[in-house]
Amino acid sequence: MRLWVISEEVVTRFGNELGACGIELSVYQADFIDEVADGFLLTKETDGKLLQGRVRKLGTGPWLTLVYGSDVPYDWANTLHAQYEHTGEHEIIRMALFTHESALLGGEPNGRWMRFLCKQLAGYSLVSMVCGMREVDEVLRQFPRYLAWKEQFYIELGASCDKKGISLLQVSRALGMDKRIGQGWLYPSRQDSSLIVRWLEKECRLVLQNAKIQRIVLWGEDSLWEHMSSDWLAEKDVAVYTGEDKPIPNKRITRWTLYDSWQDAVKDADLLVIGNAAGTTIAELPLPELVNAMRQSYVIDAAACFPVQEARSYFQAYRAIGENTNVWE
Repeated sequence: MRLWVISEEVVTRFGNELGACGIELSVYQADFIDEVADGFLLTKETDGKLLQGRVRKLGTGPWLTLVYGSDVPYDWANTLHAQYEHTGEHEIIRMALFTHESALLGGEPNGRWMRFLCKQLAGYSLVSMVCGMREVDEVLRQFPRYLAWKEQFYIELGASCDKKGISLLQVSRALGMDKRIGQGWLYPSRQDSSLIVRWLEKECRLVLQNAKIQRIVLWGEDSLWEHMSSDWLAEKDVAVYTGEDKPIPNKRITRWTLYDSWQDAVKDADLLVIGNAAGTTIAELPLPELVNAMRQSYVIDAAACFPVQEARSYFQAYRAIGENTNVWE
């Protein structure tokens, strides 16, 4: 299946994930219409101008108009459907992918392209659920809110376990045995990092009270450290590794040193603070190599990068929010 898109930027952003479903993207150019396509991919409201013209090479309708991505306004796909419903030109499908294993499709259940897309996704081992377009929008709206609530629950559970002197690891594993709850609870793509920042500060202050710490490494996206209080880092040698070679915009932390190499960042470190692992390779690092590079191996990990038992056998102290069981896979 080949779909037109409005710009190369859309291909860069969505080409790989849709390509894994057998959907090829091509940039639409009005002057060059020799290339045949099955319809359009719309990822935001301004892409709608694609539908205003006519592309002769698309052949007889209805053509597929696939509305995809998190930037699409709520109910916009349904509005497009109402607009083109009586013209017979477009079959509108609202689509969302979940963890490369399942897809949510909103549109006419018996539509020609709906049946075709379900069959194609099945051929790529993706399970499809067909529903209404607004239902897809509502799921996309509620999904991050639910995951954020679930993450907050585990943070509060960890505080309760600490107070009672019981194992959060065992409690969270036991809860995960119920399939309604599951083991894959960790939420890496947070819209609000305030809870994680407070948890990191609390855990780091405890380490500073109980160990002699001088060099501290902050590993993760700079947006985390911008919102973190820096008073507990005063008079410390602070290294920052974001996984990307770019300057940190916040002037408040200009006294910290930004590294574009993780080896240089963790060298002779006493405390490693992992905010998230986005865009970095930390979860793939051999633990002995990481330990050998540090002076003291105290690690506070908000991304649960390592299996807990293995991490505790290597590090002097390892503290994570529960356990990300995906690291075993």
